[in-house]
Amino acid sequence: MALALLSIPIASPAGKPIRSLPRPSASRSAGPESLAHATRRQRTRLAEAHPPKRVHSRITNRKKRVESARAEHNPPREVRVRQRRADKRSHTPDRQSSRKALAANKQTARRNRRGSTTTAARIPARRLRPEENDEDASTNSPRQAFSSISPLKSIEQEASTPVLLPSLRLDSLYDSRGRLNVPAPLYGSHEILVHQNEMADREGLDRIRDNSDLEDLLRQKKLVALPAGGTLQVDDRLPADRRYSRPWTAAFLSVLARDYYANFHQPIYVTSAVRTVQVQQRLVRTNGNAAPVSGDNASPHLTGQAVDIAKKGLSMAQIAWLRTYLQSLIGDGKIDVEEEFRQACFHVSVYRSYLPAAPKLSIASTREQPDGTRP
Repeated sequence: MALALLSIPIASPAGKPIRSLPRPSASRSAGPESLAHATRRQRTRLAEAHPPKRVHSRITNRKKRVESARAEHNPPREVRVRQRRADKRSHTPDRQSSRKALAANKQTARRNRRGSTTTAARIPARRLRPEENDEDASTNSPRQAFSSISPLKSIEQEASTPVLLPSLRLDSLYDSRGRLNVPAPLYGSHEILVHQNEMADREGLDRIRDNSDLEDLLRQKKLVALPAGGTLQVDDRLPADRRYSRPWTAAFLSVLARDYYANFHQPIYVTSAVRTVQVQQRLVRTNGNAAPVSGDNASPHLTGQAVDIAKKGLSMAQIAWLRTYLQSLIGDGKIDVEEEFRQACFHVSVYRSYLPAAPKLSIASTREQPDGTRP
């Protein structure tokens, strides 16, 4: 009876059929595409057996960069100790000099304790020079101050000597946010041209008619050569007989070129200087922007006081620096500037007041006192 009962199949409860999961075939367990239906252990085995073809090494590379940076900033202990010893040897003074200094300090301390005079007290007082004496310096200060700006032996030396102009640094043209402050252009006008001719007449400058007048002014040293060199260069197209100017104009160019080179490490270029009436007449026929040869608006180049500084190829920082530099001298009445855009240059007329004037000595200052001194 029992055997008969065991042979009868047991029906599933609630009449539900029994689901039987098929065994995974060899093809499904062979590749990584069966991971969705596999257990965790099977997934691990399949991942080890079939690694991904492309491994993203972003994290690995980042770890390597971090480790290299740490190794660079934190070298091994042996390297740090070796570097510390080398620094200590480089900063350690010589033993012999240290011993000498220590012995000298001890000897000085003994002398002070004994109450004897020190070495400094036994040294005789040095005789002061007149310029080192306070009284002489106070009395001679105006004379010494003028000696630095007094006329030199030759006009060439005077033209090459820096005077008056303070240096202008490029970083002063930028604000706190690093933006460049560009001044407005120095436009020319009819009034400025008339003022240049008025200043020339007031200073007694004649218009140079031809080459003979030019040679006479050169012999009298009323015209000097442009201070060409490493900081100032003259345009190759300018003829050799027109590379001259007034002494104060040459001094202005020398100082301007020096300050410009100190900021930009580039020379300035002069494209035009002195002209004769003959040259200006030819220029009027070919250039409609050229000034006439006579009248209130005649060209200042005829007197030798004006020069043209090239503006072509300059950056905005260089143009801003030149405008700021020239504007300060315009306010002092030492120059007049007309910024030309068709010819791309700065037309600058320099006046005699750019150079310091000679002092005027009064009768009282030259009168001697009974003891042979002057007031």
